[in-house]
Amino acid sequence: MPNVTTEKAVQNQVASAKMEGIRFNSEALNLIRKYADNEISHEELVEIVAQMCNPIS
Repeated sequence: MPNVTTEKAVQNQVASAKMEGIRFNSEALNLIRKYADNEISHEELVEIVAQMCNPIS
């Protein structure tokens, strides 16, 4: 089984989501890459996404 790079895995999942009508902006893609590269934890990802969905003014 060939090794899959993080970037290729992200591209594959983005393509899959695109077929379902889901689009990602550059900010979301950067966040996905950080998570895939273990630069942020699952808990941090959830917190960031929650803040993006419900910004506090």
